[in-house]
Amino acid sequence: MSLVAKDNVTKNVSLAWPLALNSLLVQSMVLVDVMLVAGLGEVSVAGLGLASAILALLIGTQYALANGTQLILARAFGAEDGRKIANSLFIGWIINLGLTLLTSFSLILSIDILLPILVDDLLVAEQASSYLHVSAFMLLASSCAQVMIAFFNGSGKTRLPLYGYGIEIPINILLSWSLIYGHYGLPEMGLQGAAVGSLVAVLIRVLYLSWQLGRQANVSIKFAKQDIKAQQIWRHLVEISPIAANFITLASGVMLHQILFAQLDIYSFAAITLVMPWMQMGAQFVTSWALATSINISQLRGQNQPHLIPGFVRDAVRIILLLGMLLCGIFIAFGESLGWIYPNLAPATLRALEVIAPIYILIPLVRTYNGLCGHSLRALGHSVTVLQIHFVTQWIIGLPYLALMVYWQAPLWAIFGSILLEECLKVYFFRKHLQRELMSLCKPA
Repeated sequence: MSLVAKDNVTKNVSLAWPLALNSLLVQSMVLVDVMLVAGLGEVSVAGLGLASAILALLIGTQYALANGTQLILARAFGAEDGRKIANSLFIGWIINLGLTLLTSFSLILSIDILLPILVDDLLVAEQASSYLHVSAFMLLASSCAQVMIAFFNGSGKTRLPLYGYGIEIPINILLSWSLIYGHYGLPEMGLQGAAVGSLVAVLIRVLYLSWQLGRQANVSIKFAKQDIKAQQIWRHLVEISPIAANFITLASGVMLHQILFAQLDIYSFAAITLVMPWMQMGAQFVTSWALATSINISQLRGQNQPHLIPGFVRDAVRIILLLGMLLCGIFIAFGESLGWIYPNLAPATLRALEVIAPIYILIPLVRTYNGLCGHSLRALGHSVTVLQIHFVTQWIIGLPYLALMVYWQAPLWAIFGSILLEECLKVYFFRKHLQRELMSLCKPA
């Protein structure tokens, strides 16, 4: 490996490892709830799965907006433009919190009408409703935190959000467990207790991030408030809209997947619900390498050094393919350990888990490659292309296929395999567009 390649890998590693741990901790919040709630039975697990699908759309929207702001901030840090840094942070808050207020209010008003439409089992709908009524308030705190995380990631200080999650997760586990089952004199709240525990833990993380933000010398919120103009907000929104639309497309697709999976028998749906957080956690762990790559690409663009990007991306691709293979191996071990991880499941649920095992083992290999290509193209200014690829493969092909399989009562492997089908279709398109863009950067001006 050349010295330049080694430098590229070292640079990405310094950003990626805190992002990777961040991703593990983020996904562990959902995983913690699933593992703690598993003792309540399949109805509660299914209710959590339905609620999590809806929350994934809303949190995905927050993450989408923050991710767009993160790339703008990374360019501003690369150019060492203090005014742009402060303005972008404050505008990111305006946009993210504004949309979250709207969606949280809409969720509270519509949830009891929406859930019985999405699932036939009224007990499952009741459990999901109790969880979502509390989680609507958690969304507000999460929105504020997402923008602060974008600031720290864009500046290269990816360890600070990691410390925040390190504080939040133990509190979430202890408080959720106590409230679900009524330990330490606290009320026994069942599934709703998991939501309350998450809410309190997220609020504590927001306080920590706010304290860290106040210690940064390169941002003045007071100055930014006086400097912001409506035209700046509009330009910021226009730039991040394709990125946000792409994440919203994916998040809404995940929600629709879960809604369609909810039409299966309760044991099959419970099996998918138990596996999905592990899949998401694994994907996010590896995607941290892609996020680090996009941050570095944005900083190189801010430094006006685009000629360094092709070699940088090629080195990153090699690493992420190795990480994808490693993740497949981890999921093989996970499949062999399911009886130990979830000891109280019904035999029908365990049989369903065995059926879908080959699919969730193979998915990381293609999903990790697609993630790196997508994040790299966004950082290079081709967010619309990424949106088009995701929309066609998911909404034009993948979801109609899934709906037909559910309608025809196809085998479980054919239904769950819709996720693998989508990812395989994306590989060709992402590879084609990324290679073309990198070749254009190699050409002399």
